[in-house]
Amino acid sequence: MAEKTKSHLWIALLVWGLLDLLCAMLCDIHADEAYYRMYGQYLAWGYFDHPPMIALLTALSNAFVPATGVAVSGWALIAKNLSVRLATVLLHVATVYIVWRTIDTQHDERKSLLRFLLVAASIPMFAAYGFITTPDAPLLFFAALFYYAYRHYLDERSWMLTWLLVISMTGMLYSKYMAVLVILFAVLGNISLLRDGKCWIALGLTALLMLPHLWWQYSNGFPSISYHIVARSTEYISIYSWEFIPNQWAVFNPLVWGLMLWAGWMQLRHGNAFGHSMGMTLIGFQVFFFLMTFRGHVEPHWTTVGAIPAIILLTEDERIWKRGITVTLGVFAIIVIAARVVLMLNTLPPQTGLTGNRQACEAIHAEADSRPVVFDGSFQQASLYRFYYDNQAVLVRTAGDRYTQFDLLHLERELLGQPACVRRHGKVYLTDELTEEDLRE
Repeated sequence: MAEKTKSHLWIALLVWGLLDLLCAMLCDIHADEAYYRMYGQYLAWGYFDHPPMIALLTALSNAFVPATGVAVSGWALIAKNLSVRLATVLLHVATVYIVWRTIDTQHDERKSLLRFLLVAASIPMFAAYGFITTPDAPLLFFAALFYYAYRHYLDERSWMLTWLLVISMTGMLYSKYMAVLVILFAVLGNISLLRDGKCWIALGLTALLMLPHLWWQYSNGFPSISYHIVARSTEYISIYSWEFIPNQWAVFNPLVWGLMLWAGWMQLRHGNAFGHSMGMTLIGFQVFFFLMTFRGHVEPHWTTVGAIPAIILLTEDERIWKRGITVTLGVFAIIVIAARVVLMLNTLPPQTGLTGNRQACEAIHAEADSRPVVFDGSFQQASLYRFYYDNQAVLVRTAGDRYTQFDLLHLERELLGQPACVRRHGKVYLTDELTEEDLRE
């Protein structure tokens, strides 16, 4: 890489990282992030909803910034946010760098870097996972590492790259179960891999490294499988299918979504082995999750991992880079950056779930008279209250609510015999001694 391009890259990474850091410090915590913070407080080989990588990420953030106590404003709140998000920020900068290193820049490095930054900065959910701590953040990192290792492995089938594939595949699977699709579509795009002994060794070692998590699933009655495969299946509702494409526009932006499907299709028709695998991934994810809309609601962000091959393919494909495309991507990048600023101002309506959570918890705290709170209903409110008020909240499931990690931890047992504020069945009352009866429906 030319020295001038290298310096431009480091400046871009520094600016990107600082913007992520500001968002991590100033944006209100999301309920899911508060929930995953609880994961990190009870490290294990598995959790009800997800594999354990997200727990490790929040635990590492808390190790870097060990924020404890009540935090609802000022520097204490900033530190509390970073205690969940700092590792995510660092991981995302590394993700951006790895994706860049995967791109073929032999034609024009300076032009490739500009195109790379335009595409990456214009994808809303790729930018969001630079500071929002969810399982998608480590999934993106390990997916980037996987494609980097895979591209080089096709040219040089060394043992070092084989081990890098093992690390990346294991990391993806410990981040999110849909990593199986990333690996599957990569192989389907290049069936010749099945004739490669080192490929089978890499898959076998990855399977062995997953045994601790599989044992945890077995020991706990396979809760994740029951939830994702069974509990999430619902009666078909047509809106689930109709909303799929608009939701994908929100994830990738309409221009990138259309271009990446075109680029993926062209790679399937005319690309090399690496291009075939990326094309299969882009098309495969969209088709797979559209079909999943016939069995229940598909969350828009489930396809976000497709941002990695999309950025690589669109940066490299000379055919798409017309003036109008460049300008439009620049506009989308500016919109995404502006959206980050709006998030930092915390001025969105509370209905979005991105603001107003702290104020709601403050109202509950005043009502609780500084006692620990027993919540019923969804996990979101209990998790947020634990985040702001130093773990002084538990959740007791009621009929009709889904199971969560709270059900596996049974934290409510720790409050028996102590003063508590009980919020059950729409009623709120204070008790000087929490009993089993208070916890029953």
